Amino acid sequence: MCKRVKLDKKIKYAYSKKIENFGKEVIFSYPNETLAVSTTKNKCSLKCAHCNGHYLNNMVPIEEYEDKIKSRNITSFLLSGGCSFEGDVPINKHIDTLKVLKQNGFKINAHLGLMETKDIESVCKYIDMVSFDLVFDKSTIEEVYKINKSKEDYIKAYETIKDNTKVAPHICIGLKGGDIKGEHEIIDYLAKDPPEIITFIVLIPTKNTEYENVEPPNLEKVADLLCEARIKLPKTIINLGCMRPRGNYRQELDQIALECGINKIVLPSRSAKNKALEMNLIVKESKECCVL
Repeated sequence: MCKRVKLDKKIKYAYSKKIENFGKEVIFSYPNETLAVSTTKNKCSLKCAHCNGHYLNNMVPIEEYEDKIKSRNITSFLLSGGCSFEGDVPINKHIDTLKVLKQNGFKINAHLGLMETKDIESVCKYIDMVSFDLVFDKSTIEEVYKINKSKEDYIKAYETIKDNTKVAPHICIGLKGGDIKGEHEIIDYLAKDPPEIITFIVLIPTKNTEYENVEPPNLEKVADLLCEARIKLPKTIINLGCMRPRGNYRQELDQIALECGINKIVLPSRSAKNKALEMNLIVKESKECCVL
């Protein structure tokens, strides 16, 4: 009971910081005008424990993007794809396409992963925003991604990207099989030089992956982490991204996120809409990827 009372106080304080810096506005994002494109089709070398390439199947191969923009009102692109064995997404092999997209006025958000410095400097000339997954816990990196990388490798890539274009750190809550491990350390690191935007996503136990039978992270621990971010990053825009469990878990999570003072929810649940009304929030809508 004592822990719950302490969390409730933390939630109220976090929400007060949001009101202080952003007022009562909240944004609900329906990214229909952002086309998610894969530079590797549905191929990924890593076969990560939480994904196993599953989510690449929902993306348009970069070779086919022109057909899609003829039939949809597209104003921006999310460029992603599977990783190499070094943990980078081979966006750099598609520089010519990046140039064409920019010449045609599209905004570009990209996942680069642990790309080398020279390639980061090359591709970032044509990218408006990079969504960069930060992972600090060594055991999580090894178990999830199966690569021999460290916190320092992630920091190096993040700092290099930050020197070359805008970057929105992404934190997957419960990435290590539903356990929260290293996420608080990432927030402490970001608090030293607060980003303009940060996006939280939440582990989805996904069929045909190593983690298909795990439980998503405990909601009270998720709430504590979101509060920690709002308190330590009071002027940073905090998003709750599209990658999060569905069903009752999402219904509860979305309400908690509003109470903790986040700024934007992608594809909000019905409960989020009802909670926003209950909290007398000023709801606005966007039609692009949450960091654009």
